[in-house]
Amino acid sequence: MFTPILLLFHVSVALASCPILFEGRIPQYITPADFDKNSSVYDHQFVHGDNQTWAQIIKFPAVAPSLFDIPKNAKPLEVTINDKSLFTPGGGATQVGFRRSELVPANNNGTDITVQGTTTFHWSIRNDPSRPLNFTHEYHPVWHETADYSTSEITFLTGKPFNASFDPTVHNPLTLRLAGRQSNSPETTFFQTPFVPDVWHNFALTLGWDSNLLTLYYSQEYLPLVRVVGPTYNNNAGGGQFHVGMLKLPTGPLGIDVLHQGYQEEHLNEGLIYGGVFIEQSSKGCVTLFP
Repeated sequence: MFTPILLLFHVSVALASCPILFEGRIPQYITPADFDKNSSVYDHQFVHGDNQTWAQIIKFPAVAPSLFDIPKNAKPLEVTINDKSLFTPGGGATQVGFRRSELVPANNNGTDITVQGTTTFHWSIRNDPSRPLNFTHEYHPVWHETADYSTSEITFLTGKPFNASFDPTVHNPLTLRLAGRQSNSPETTFFQTPFVPDVWHNFALTLGWDSNLLTLYYSQEYLPLVRVVGPTYNNNAGGGQFHVGMLKLPTGPLGIDVLHQGYQEEHLNEGLIYGGVFIEQSSKGCVTLFP
């Protein structure tokens, strides 16, 4: 595995790079406790359980780096959830229906440069066999929430849809899926692919904040990204924030308030591994498909 990694690195140094708006790849010296510091590139306060710290949530698993970690000598990180992953928004009630641990870029205030013009969001994801998911639940490993918190422009999902009528094209819960604006009914599922275990799944999502266009690129392991969706229409209005981590919905009957009702198993110990997280400027058509 390490031979192709070295080859990819040598190719990358000769390629022009797109302007980076947020650098979320993790240097080797970073510790879980560093995510609790004001100096963290991710928001040190949000979003996690009320009685938790990032030092308790973040892990650094012993897996090979992802495609876009390699040129930065960065390391993968794991975001975990457990029974304490209960978040209370300011002025609201504790979201006992959800289990949440999500990283949000510290510079992503809802109207910043990551939601202006055309920008591309990169992430790689893989499972952790020691912290398996329960695919009878719906999970949101990545999404972009509008600045007023009313909906999401896009949602990246896995697991069984809580409401199958919202996502009628999903027949296999063990898939990775990209859906469009969450307030649409039914949601538009732009892409789905099997969540093959123990390999890196690499994504780049380009959003035109003025053009309302969406383009998705995908590859596995150390192959270059390939366009798999678009450009196509999506309602990208609303600015907002990029979430990377775990939001686990409950199970239960349709019609319940999923934020505050529903069933979650006890003794949770679940996680997803991420790498290569960064946001780049793509207003001039620049998208990094290979490091």
